[in-house]
Amino acid sequence: MIGVFPYRLQLIDPFGIARGTQSAKQVFLLNIDGGWGEASPTIYNGESDKATQAALEAMDGVLAQMPDLDFIEDAEAAVHRAIVERCGHLSKAPAGAPVLPSVRAAINIALHDRFARRLGVPLHTLFGTAPNGRYLTSFTIGIDSTETMLRKVDDARSYEILKVKLGRDLEHDLEVMRQIRRAAHGRILRVDANGGWTLDEARRALPVLADLGVEFLEQPLKKGAIEELRELRKESPLPIYVDEDSLEAANLPPLAGAADGINIKLMKSGGLSEARRMVAVARTLGFRIMLGCMIETSVGITAAAHLAPLVDDLDLDGNILSGNDPFDGVKCSPSGELSLPSSPGLGVSVKPEFASEFPLPAL
Repeated sequence: MIGVFPYRLQLIDPFGIARGTQSAKQVFLLNIDGGWGEASPTIYNGESDKATQAALEAMDGVLAQMPDLDFIEDAEAAVHRAIVERCGHLSKAPAGAPVLPSVRAAINIALHDRFARRLGVPLHTLFGTAPNGRYLTSFTIGIDSTETMLRKVDDARSYEILKVKLGRDLEHDLEVMRQIRRAAHGRILRVDANGGWTLDEARRALPVLADLGVEFLEQPLKKGAIEELRELRKESPLPIYVDEDSLEAANLPPLAGAADGINIKLMKSGGLSEARRMVAVARTLGFRIMLGCMIETSVGITAAAHLAPLVDDLDLDGNILSGNDPFDGVKCSPSGELSLPSSPGLGVSVKPEFASEFPLPAL
């Protein structure tokens, strides 16, 4: 029933954040009865590549016992229970954190793709939303030397919004941002520190970033520093978003008053169903919402893009950071404008030159 396909994405440039730099990313493509999904695991969330593949393969028997996979919520609950009971020992996530969320995401995405394909409608139609707006994604500039980061800014000069990764060294962070502002002229700049700053460092950085016209700051402090974040927000001249602190809907109420916005990623929420719950809770609490991503193929990015009509900001560039994305899906213009597929389901397909790497049994 489940086809699991390990695939290694090669990045066009090394991609650096506060926690480290990578040049390639192991992902796992999943097919369930014609529906595509994707897991992009991260060690930060307690997911090794080996554990991810083992858990995905173990779920074949769970889904085979489901009487009807069209009941996605029932299947999701069964998968979640099975992952915790059978594969929990494979996860290195801290107590209370989601267990292997990218595995859940892959299955949840594939079941949504399968169901919408069977209905003959695009996924956003199934969600009851029409893509009537202009959906702009930011393009991410990873941490590197000042020279390399400025070269990346120049390479991305057609994009209207840049998201700059900082958080390893405050002095470098502030100096490179001054130079990026000069090089980027009037383009929108956003900053993501990935929890790399202390409270004192964030206090030093915020006035500088505000003077440089940065739109908002994402995850300035380490995960779990909610009270410090609440203190920082009181004096911040910029809106503050959280990412590492907003994994699931249950995480959001404690963030009220500590942040202005949240970043939802399918790979940490466990898929589209939980992401939609997060949207509902976030709106109730008055948060702005950004859709983000890991390094992913067009399968995961397209799945997230179908939620674009529900949110305020997009950071869905994980597929265009690699040079060997094997799928076609959501289209991104040179300015960063996304165009949702109108074909049934996710609207993704394997590129012909990669077809041999994803052999599916005849239905």
